[in-house]
Amino acid sequence: MTLLVSPLFHPTTSVLIDDSETFLKQLHLQLEDDAICRKFNDPQKALAYCIENSKKMPIADNYLMADTESPDPYEQNFTLRTADLKKALAKAKRFDIISVIVVDFSMPQLTGTEFIDQLRNQVNNKFAKIIMLTGEANHDLAVKLFNKKKIDQFFLKSEVDLMLKVNVAINEMQKAYFLDICESLFSAVFEKTAPILNDAAFATVFEKVKEKLNIVEHYLCENTGSFILADKQGQLTVLVVRTQEELAMYANLAEDQKAPAELVERILNGTMLPFFGTFEKFIASEKDDWIVHSHFGKKIPGKEGYYYSVIESKKLPELPGSENIASFGDYLETEA
Repeated sequence: MTLLVSPLFHPTTSVLIDDSETFLKQLHLQLEDDAICRKFNDPQKALAYCIENSKKMPIADNYLMADTESPDPYEQNFTLRTADLKKALAKAKRFDIISVIVVDFSMPQLTGTEFIDQLRNQVNNKFAKIIMLTGEANHDLAVKLFNKKKIDQFFLKSEVDLMLKVNVAINEMQKAYFLDICESLFSAVFEKTAPILNDAAFATVFEKVKEKLNIVEHYLCENTGSFILADKQGQLTVLVVRTQEELAMYANLAEDQKAPAELVERILNGTMLPFFGTFEKFIASEKDDWIVHSHFGKKIPGKEGYYYSVIESKKLPELPGSENIASFGDYLETEA
C-alpha cells in the first residue's frame, strides 16, 4: 500500500556534511528558518553523531504497535497507544531524530561513498534519507549509487539554484522518511484497517486543514483517519473522521440513551460527529454526553460515506494543554 497521508509526522533533524566550512554556512543560510540542522566539516565526527543519534527511537515505536500474532500481515491489526503518544509529546527529543543527511562526495578524510557504507553498516536507523552533492567528475558514480538505492537523491554542486533545490529536497525527504517507516512496518495492516490514508480526496482535505491551522505535527489517533494535530506553539486540534457505518452505529446508541431526536438525525446524516476523546476513553452514558461530545461535521468532497470535523482543543478538555507539550517553537528557541 502506498500511503498518501502518513500516519505520523513531526519536524526532524537534517545533518549537513562538507569539508568546506564556507559551503556549509551558505547551505545552512538557505534553509528555511524553522529547519533543524547539524553542520559537520569533519565526516568522522558526523558519522559518530549519526551513530549515537540512531539510538533514539522514532515516536512510531512509542504508540504504533502491530498485532503480529498472525504470520499473515493481512490478518494483523494495529494498536494506537495514545497514552504513550501523550508521553512522547511532552518530550522534545522527538525533534532530534535524524531523517535526512546531505553529504558531499569528495572529502579528504572520508569520501561520501565511504561515509554511506559505514553509516548503513552501523546505524540502526535505516530509514534516514541521503542526499549526495558531487562535482561533474563524479556524476556517473552518483547515478550508480542512486540506482543501487544507496542514496535517495543527488545534485551537482555546479547546478543553478543548488541551495533552493537542496532545501526542497530536504522537505520532501523528511516526509518520505515517515512514509517509509509506516509503509515498511504496517503497509498491509493499514491497507486493511485504515484505507482512507491512501485516498486522494481525504489527502486534499487533510492538507487544507493543516495549512489553515499552520500544523507542524500530526498523529493518527483512530483508524478511520482521525488525527491529533499540533501547531508550532504546541496547541492541539483534532481532525475527526467518521464513516457512514460508524455514524449509523452512533445514532443507534444515542437513540437508546435518549439523546434528542434532532441530534440523532444529524449524527445519522453526518452534520454532527460524536467524538469522545483520544487519551481518555469513555462511553456515553446519558443524553447530555451526546450533546457535549458531538461536533459540526462536513462531508469529505469526492469521498462517499466519509465525514470530518475540526475540533479545537478548548472543546476537548481531556487534551493536554500546550503548557504540557514540548512544542516545536520552544525547541527552536532552545536551539537558537
